[in-house]
Amino acid sequence: MQLEAAQTYLQGHGSDALITFMAGQSVVVDAAGDMSDAKAKAVELGWLDPVTGQRTTLGFLVSDSCREYLFWQQREKKLPFENALPHLKRAVFESKYMCEIGAGMGANLMSLAGPQTRLCGVEPVEAYVQLGDIFRTREGMAPIEMRAGGAEALPFETDELDLVLLVSAHQYFDIHVALKEIARVLKQGGELILIGASFSSYLKHAGGAVMTGKSDPKAFLITVINTLSYTALGRRIIPSRSGFSTSRPIYPTRAAMVRWMRAVGLEQLEPPDAVGPETCYYARLSDR
Repeated sequence: MQLEAAQTYLQGHGSDALITFMAGQSVVVDAAGDMSDAKAKAVELGWLDPVTGQRTTLGFLVSDSCREYLFWQQREKKLPFENALPHLKRAVFESKYMCEIGAGMGANLMSLAGPQTRLCGVEPVEAYVQLGDIFRTREGMAPIEMRAGGAEALPFETDELDLVLLVSAHQYFDIHVALKEIARVLKQGGELILIGASFSSYLKHAGGAVMTGKSDPKAFLITVINTLSYTALGRRIIPSRSGFSTSRPIYPTRAAMVRWMRAVGLEQLEPPDAVGPETCYYARLSDR
């Protein structure tokens, strides 16, 4: 990525407009004023195709990161789920060596940053990490440790972590392998907080979008088929063709997730509960 140019444009004059413009390429945001200069900068940086005006591959990553950063600012730099349940209070995360898997640009870690918590993020996409560094510098924050890797091969020693956090990420993993790795890197008594959509919530929200013509029925059908095949066979039967790991998500049921966690020694400390449209699982490693 053109890191130096991105730093200049995302931290200097006009950066608010550029961040809002790029966030608006993936979600609807309130954008006051003329965005023509921001669009020109996005084209110059290779984030938008100059002919079609559509996002490039890099542009998708930038818009995702700008969206997360903008939302983080709008919620006053708090976690998106903070205090939604008793076990989602900040005190649960403090004084622990914790890691977020699939951290993206690191917005959740930015919310948790403080002297009492040792933080680390695991993220396979280098551009997300670079953009997170830019936004943290923009905020005057200290760097956060980020390690390259995926959930299926975590870059930690056995028994190293006190707590693992996953937020809207597990649907992209080979969940069976990822849970074994999480159990490996957690200390005995270590905890897992996993938040993500379940099969029922996916059917309700994505199915409703398909019925109203707001979503692609083919993508919906592929996700349903892959979720069912993964639950029954342990694999997605329709593989990704795009090269993006996020192109073939699955949304297992609550019962399946609890069963798979228990199989690797992760026992629920609280029953799975709703956090908005998603489900929160809170488990502790009791037996390998």
